[in-house]
Amino acid sequence: MIKRFLIILFPVLTFVTISAQDYIMFRTVVLELRNGEHLALQEGVKKYNSKYYNGKNSPKAYLWYTHTGPNSGTYNWAIGPMKFSQMDSKFSKEQIKDWEKNVQKYAIARDHMFMVRDESMTYNPENEIIAEKILVKRLLVKQGGLAPLQEVEKAVTSIADVLRKTNAKIARRVYKSGFRTPLGDVILVYPFDSWTEFEGDRQGLPAGFADDYDRINGKGSFQENVGSVLSKYTNGITNEVQTMVK
Repeated sequence: MIKRFLIILFPVLTFVTISAQDYIMFRTVVLELRNGEHLALQEGVKKYNSKYYNGKNSPKAYLWYTHTGPNSGTYNWAIGPMKFSQMDSKFSKEQIKDWEKNVQKYAIARDHMFMVRDESMTYNPENEIIAEKILVKRLLVKQGGLAPLQEVEKAVTSIADVLRKTNAKIARRVYKSGFRTPLGDVILVYPFDSWTEFEGDRQGLPAGFADDYDRINGKGSFQENVGSVLSKYTNGITNEVQTMVK
């Protein structure tokens, strides 16, 4: 019972080194419906969140529905911003029973993840943290020591540099997984206002971004510095469109 509720942290390779107390992190959990009871789960999560993760004496919890990608049809439950130290707190029997009654009854909790924001790769001009509609791009870095990760980080950082130089009218928050997980090692989160933004081939970045990148870094540089690098050092990219359940 308790075993299903608590997260066990294994001493596996971590991609994140926390050297300061001031960092932004979210703990996320995929909730997969047991019997298709969407409304029951949504109401159950609301009750649980309002009691234990309401942002007053604890981090705040949110719920997004995933429309696309390998996890389409599931929910993404997230708590944060929070710190690793908060994971040392023990759950009361009352809280565990509440989770079993309002959440576990309707969904299976899987793929626990700790997402730590990397400010050097992030472009977030409005300093926002939470968005109701998001495009989540997940990059699973290939095995092979730190070299593949370093190359991917370099490519992703170069995109942020161009976004800054062009004063782009978007936001792109980049997170790294605290522990290796099938959900990705580097996660790009693009807030958006309307589904119409996906008309065409924008997919998160501003229209014509590749041309801006080439203009600043040289002809063909976007393909060489970004496209080829991500193709070589990752096992692909998945796109998840998620909308918040209020």
